[in-house]
Amino acid sequence: MNMKQLIAGVAILAAAGSALADAPYPPETPFVSTKSRADVQAELVQAQKDGSLAVARNQYPVVAAVGQPETRADVVSQLNKAEPSVYNGN
Repeated sequence: MNMKQLIAGVAILAAAGSALADAPYPPETPFVSTKSRADVQAELVQAQKDGSLAVARNQYPVVAAVGQPETRADVVSQLNKAEPSVYNGN
């Protein structure tokens, strides 16, 4: 009796596992474009003109820093002036 129950249980688990394998994860959603081909081509031409496409595919684009970088003393003074609820390393 126990052997029959064991075989039946293994068969049920195998059937349940194969039934779950059919569903893709994550569920596939169809892609619907909101732009026309002409719009995309115009954006490509504009990006080539302004130089934003001049970066190699395996490199990050170089972005210029904005303003002067802050010194360590500036950052520490800002932390000391911050609210007491903000962790300041003490």
